[in-house]
Amino acid sequence: MKSRLINIKKHIVSIVIPSYNSHSTIKECIKALLNQNVERDYEIVVVDSSDDKGVVEMLKEFPKVKVHYFEKHVNAGKARNLGVKLSRGEIIAFIDSDCIAPENWLKKILKYFDEYPQICGVLGVYTGGRSLLEKICGGEFLEEFSIGFFDGFIEGNCAFKREIFEKGCFWSERSRSEYVDLAKCIKFKIKKPVLWDPDLKVLHLGRVTWGKIIKSGISKFEEDKKNKVLLARSSLLAFMLIAGFLLFPYSLLTMNFKYLLLSILPNILLVYYAFKDRMLSFKYRILFLPYSILIKWVFWLGWIYALSREVFKRAKII
Repeated sequence: MKSRLINIKKHIVSIVIPSYNSHSTIKECIKALLNQNVERDYEIVVVDSSDDKGVVEMLKEFPKVKVHYFEKHVNAGKARNLGVKLSRGEIIAFIDSDCIAPENWLKKILKYFDEYPQICGVLGVYTGGRSLLEKICGGEFLEEFSIGFFDGFIEGNCAFKREIFEKGCFWSERSRSEYVDLAKCIKFKIKKPVLWDPDLKVLHLGRVTWGKIIKSGISKFEEDKKNKVLLARSSLLAFMLIAGFLLFPYSLLTMNFKYLLLSILPNILLVYYAFKDRMLSFKYRILFLPYSILIKWVFWLGWIYALSREVFKRAKII
């Protein structure tokens, strides 16, 4: 049985790049994409909303690249959705403006769609992390080649069949974790698996810092405010974390086993979430468990900070 990709070889492939003030990185990103070792027509679509006019001028150096400029800033998720609408490819690959793809990147993606006709997407990882935090967040400790459904993945290194977008799946247009809505839609609506290959790598030039983890927590709170159910769930976990943090030293001083158990419970939940993280191979989930818990803690500190800020803001209004 021939795959759908073989039957549509006359169609082009699209590569979508969201861009915002990416002057320092997007040039090298595009150069690498123009140098792909693939016997297939492909288009490069840049969705740019930079307020740095230098980016717009610099992109004129690449006449083969289709640049769509928007004066009003659009976040990465919305830019990717716009890129889907503005592209023509049957297969749509996504890469971020601060990533550099090796010359066999697109060839490898198309090979997977050709060899595994049952899949609707291909996922990869980042390389080039300078710190343990960056390596963990970039999927550099993922080793297993697998086909299935995933709750999270690297947005800046993936590809999907156009049909999933035609059937109503889109990138989340919130300010963080744009993959969330897309991953859920693929799992519950499309019901076709994706392939994750840890050898499908792009060099990530961007930096991941603890400050960005905190900002992710703040963004999560802003999203939760719009949904009472999500806000209630997150508030419960945040309350448990704060209570556990305060109860732990008290339980040690008083040698109260009941309080000690209550103080440990929130961290047990964080351990559970850490073990659910498919961005790490199982052995690394064990090896880096304390570090993974720390990442979760810092994230929720951002959420708690945003909640506190909102409470004080409303108190002043009252």
